[in-house]
Amino acid sequence: MKIVIVGAGTVGASICIQLAEEGHDITLVDLDGEAIAETTNQCDVVGLEGNGANIGLLRKAGAEKADLLVAVTSEDELNILCCAAAQKLGTKNTVARVRNPEYSELMSLMQSDMNLSLTINPELAVAKEIYKTLRFPSATKIDSFCRGRVEMAEFVVAQDSPICGISLNDLRSKLKIKFLICAVLREGEAIIPSGYFSIKAGDVICFTVPDEELSKFFKAIGAYKHPVREVLIVGGGRTTYYLEEFLKQGKIKSTVVEKNRELCRALAENYGCTVVCNDMTKQEVLLEEGLESIDAFLALSSEDEENAIVSMYAKSCNANKIITMIKSVSYVELFKSAGLEGIVSPNSSTASQILRFVRSMASTGDSEIESLYKLMDDKVEALEFLIKENIDALTDIPLKELKLEKGILIACIVHDDKVIIPTGNDVIRKGDTVIIVTTTEQIKSIKEILR
Repeated sequence: MKIVIVGAGTVGASICIQLAEEGHDITLVDLDGEAIAETTNQCDVVGLEGNGANIGLLRKAGAEKADLLVAVTSEDELNILCCAAAQKLGTKNTVARVRNPEYSELMSLMQSDMNLSLTINPELAVAKEIYKTLRFPSATKIDSFCRGRVEMAEFVVAQDSPICGISLNDLRSKLKIKFLICAVLREGEAIIPSGYFSIKAGDVICFTVPDEELSKFFKAIGAYKHPVREVLIVGGGRTTYYLEEFLKQGKIKSTVVEKNRELCRALAENYGCTVVCNDMTKQEVLLEEGLESIDAFLALSSEDEENAIVSMYAKSCNANKIITMIKSVSYVELFKSAGLEGIVSPNSSTASQILRFVRSMASTGDSEIESLYKLMDDKVEALEFLIKENIDALTDIPLKELKLEKGILIACIVHDDKVIIPTGNDVIRKGDTVIIVTTTEQIKSIKEILR
């Protein structure tokens, strides 16, 4: 596909590199020539320096014949304007990153009128992700599929966990719960495990489970933690602003430490949360606000380094649950290796949403991608497919008889609203939703899971 990306920042560069690897024809536009050069040196794309809302530059970038334009500059208004201009020139689909809370309601009303194919709000997406994890603090990450019917959760196996040394076959027969361990990250290697795989301390386990069974699973393996009721947040920016709405709905008390008086005032006026106007890096301030006894500590400032430092301090104080926001995708693995497990990234979330949309555009008529998530430090993908037609060699055949490509696992089937954690005797039918977990990238159609 012909794709124009406006914005060569962290998100734009990440999207550009991923889509170029998948063989798309990419043109990258930005005012910053150095940022363009940095990305074009990493992958085979065309770079154009200039204003992405300039009609002449958009024509030069090929917007008149483009299948998609993605606008991810730091300015919401420019992103919206770029998409509007591209639509007028003939671009088939447009995606805009819109982050300002004041625009959220407007964009939901105006998206169809403005012919926007998709609007993305990274901070809102991360706020939702954080809230899910606060509901189930045993997990380091939770993604929802099938409109919330199925959860895919990650957690780290503790040194004293009773499941250490147990094979997956034995674990599944022992626990009277519907679940499937579908991926394991061990010493940096992502593994799609067989039933004979044995769990070790330190493994990062990813499993699928019906939403109503998630708490039961953690209780059964001795890793259950009570839902969070009180949190301490450092940073009062957009992510915190969106998160406060969810915390209010969930009746979770929060204290926010933020040094910017205007941000403090906005949070206090809109949500009535406790707001402390002070330097969030001061240890005595964090201790005074209950760091050592709070249910969860959230580092959500605009600075990655600041978030990492205060999170490491919180870890040294044995804080119960630590969630750290890291915007730079290149930093995520670095800080995970330093011991920060609960990392969320708005930029990774944005890249995944756009990648899912592009794959959906390229998908065939017999199946359609509904969701796409990157798991296990981006080494594993989980895709949700809607099966729209009968497919030879796939539908109405027991799973044990399917000839799957290496590194592919069918993690869940939803049939007539019934969640099925599959065994070899289950089958996929027309109309089903199927969740695939894979270490193979660039799957666009359900047919590609077959040899």
